[in-house]
Amino acid sequence: MKSIALTRRTSSLPVVLAIVLFAAGCREYRESEVAEIKILSGDNQCCRPGSEGKEIVCEFLGPHRPGLLGGKGSQNPVPGVEVRIEPLYGSDIQVTDCSRHTDEGGKIKFSFRTGAQMGDNYLKVIPVGFESAAKTVRVINGVIVEGAKQEAFTGHFLDEPIRIRVFNADGSAAEGVRAYFSFVSFPGSKNTAKCKAMVVTDAEGVAENQVRIGSDTGRYKMMVEFCRESNFGGVVSRGVEIPLYGKNFFGVTGVIMTVLGGLAVFIFGMASMTEGLQLVAGDQMRRILRFFTRNSFVAVLAGALVTGIIQSSSATTVMVVGFVNAGLLNLTQAIGVIFGANIGTTVTAQLISFNIGDLAYIFVVAGLLLVLLSKKTSLKGWGQTSLGFGLLFLGLEIMSDELKMVADFPSVVNVFRTFDCTPVSGSLMPLYSVFGAVFIGTLMTVIIQSSSATIGIALVLASNGLINFYTAVPLILGDNIGTTITANLAAIGANRRAKQAAFGHFLFNMIGVSYMLLLFYVPWDGAPIYLSFINALTPGDVFAPDPVNITRHIATAHTMFNVINVMVLFPFIGLMGRACAAVIRIKDDSSEKICHLEPHLLDTPAMAIEQSINSIRYMTEEAWSMASDAMSKALKNGRIEPAMADEMESREMKMNEMQANVTNYLVELTSRRLTEPQAEIVPLLIHCTNDAERIADYAGNMLALVKRLEKTESRIPDGIQQEIDYLWLIVLNQAKHVAECLRNTGKENYIMALKEEARINEIVKDIEKKNVKQMRKGKTDAILGTIILELLTVIEKIGDHLTNIAERAPDIQKEHVRLT
Repeated sequence: MKSIALTRRTSSLPVVLAIVLFAAGCREYRESEVAEIKILSGDNQCCRPGSEGKEIVCEFLGPHRPGLLGGKGSQNPVPGVEVRIEPLYGSDIQVTDCSRHTDEGGKIKFSFRTGAQMGDNYLKVIPVGFESAAKTVRVINGVIVEGAKQEAFTGHFLDEPIRIRVFNADGSAAEGVRAYFSFVSFPGSKNTAKCKAMVVTDAEGVAENQVRIGSDTGRYKMMVEFCRESNFGGVVSRGVEIPLYGKNFFGVTGVIMTVLGGLAVFIFGMASMTEGLQLVAGDQMRRILRFFTRNSFVAVLAGALVTGIIQSSSATTVMVVGFVNAGLLNLTQAIGVIFGANIGTTVTAQLISFNIGDLAYIFVVAGLLLVLLSKKTSLKGWGQTSLGFGLLFLGLEIMSDELKMVADFPSVVNVFRTFDCTPVSGSLMPLYSVFGAVFIGTLMTVIIQSSSATIGIALVLASNGLINFYTAVPLILGDNIGTTITANLAAIGANRRAKQAAFGHFLFNMIGVSYMLLLFYVPWDGAPIYLSFINALTPGDVFAPDPVNITRHIATAHTMFNVINVMVLFPFIGLMGRACAAVIRIKDDSSEKICHLEPHLLDTPAMAIEQSINSIRYMTEEAWSMASDAMSKALKNGRIEPAMADEMESREMKMNEMQANVTNYLVELTSRRLTEPQAEIVPLLIHCTNDAERIADYAGNMLALVKRLEKTESRIPDGIQQEIDYLWLIVLNQAKHVAECLRNTGKENYIMALKEEARINEIVKDIEKKNVKQMRKGKTDAILGTIILELLTVIEKIGDHLTNIAERAPDIQKEHVRLT
């Protein structure tokens, strides 16, 4: 019992870890000390003299606060800080429209107007009382850059030349200014990009330079520096950086393949972690679903717990479809479990939203060592879980590193802008883009067959700035629709009740997505109400120009969508069940065939073994019933009715079919990852299956003997018949004890079955002696006497096979108890 309790505690570790991390991530800390200022937008901008510049946004952050797992920790915004902004080095730049204190998100915004001082102008943003954290903002006055962020194929010229416009202090064009061009960073080990090293501005103040991209795919950074004669005779600017991008077929293909490779590593890690957790906790899942589906509320908890343990809602919903098809759950219970599975699946997103990728290699190495060195299946399961967990983060890191290289490429940005859901100029989210994002999320999940993989992709895209929060949430809503395809595929070939359960999964997610889409058009605090709610719940401002903590926001949005959906629809579980029954009708309950050997249960070996035991118990009882009918309805009467002969033949064919089905099912089970107890019980069950089928064969042999007896027109002598009846009564008692052996763990039935076997053997010998003696005296002819001897052999063989089952029953029950 201690080991079972320990397994139960450890198997829920992922759930506990995710809850702790989620609580820590949602904890809002009211910071009061400024340690750092981040310039979110407006730094290093170029302006004309005497013009209004773009708004500058600054965020004030506190010191790093270590998390529950230690490490560098996170920084919280500091609201209510008094701010002073001062021009530096005699700059005549004028600050306008500036708030004096940071807002609740720790931000200030201010505008400015440039003056007559050319070149670099600096503004110092000073938090009063925390002057050491002051930050300098740079504005380049008198220069305008045109043609930045262009993209071209490697070895080709840009579509448009780079144009630098230089102005005098009065705003007129500055002629004769020398502009020096150079590449300060480039992909590859050597710069192969080409441009003019120096260009002089013309009468319109323009310096134009044709640029040819180098031979390597990636980001090129060009620096432009200026020099002109002036009263100071010096450089008026320390240079302006111009980003450019090069691409080629092989480079793009390489990026795509690497991203797909990272996705493959992520999915493999997810599958490996799920399989490992099933090895460790699979037997407990059976207990959870068996004992905690007695009412709808506890069914929801059971679904959330099981999915949180095995880290796969698809595995849980497929399991539920299998349970319904096998008659283990009714529709209402199944819908409750599916509700919970939608909550449990968010554990994965919560785990991967935290920045613990640096630990990926530690998990991989630790897991690999456990898999290679451990002999116990449970330890191998933990090793596989650790290995999968590490590979999951490693796959994310591979995707993130590769996407980071192309995140600024205009072509890549334009692709994601096609379904960008950001409201335009304070309007509502664009309807077509929202539906497009939902469709893409659905399609990705249908293709990949993993909702966690789709969430992982969304988190990677968001962390690299390719999608924003407005777009990420519709993507994960589509993910919730796409994940229902797995259960519906599993229901193909199942009975209609299983199809109803699968449809219930689709209906639950579709209703939630529908009303959530409507909430996108209910504004609150300048954003859709649901998105504003998530932003208020999670630390950091996700709507800032440089979103803060966006991966945590996405993970929280995923979790809260499913939690809210369960809270909204839970009172209507019965109504949803009736809706599913109305859509997928069952005309006749008796026509709904229950599949005891449900194929989807093979992925839950403990349940598959239990169903096999139930089938063997039924086979044993049916085989005995056939033998009993042959004795009572045919042998005693000395004749067999044609209808009975046809019935017995049909029953024997059914027994042969059941033996083949159970044996094939158990053989198929051996191809799954089994624990030691599970692997040990399978051969015992196969032997019991064969014994039950042999008993049915002997029932057929008894009918054959009756036919031979009919031809002799003789009857078994009364004295011997009475002794055979007594013998059969003992066999009957043995059969009852054997059936009980397969039902419970008591030793009494096992002991009685073995004692009755010994009595059967003794009585058979006594009857054989009497029969031979009567044959010698001529009281019984040779043909009748031979039939009696063969009948006694058949009865003894039936007892032998019942004994075989009884002898294996304690081991079966012992292993079964360990599994449960």
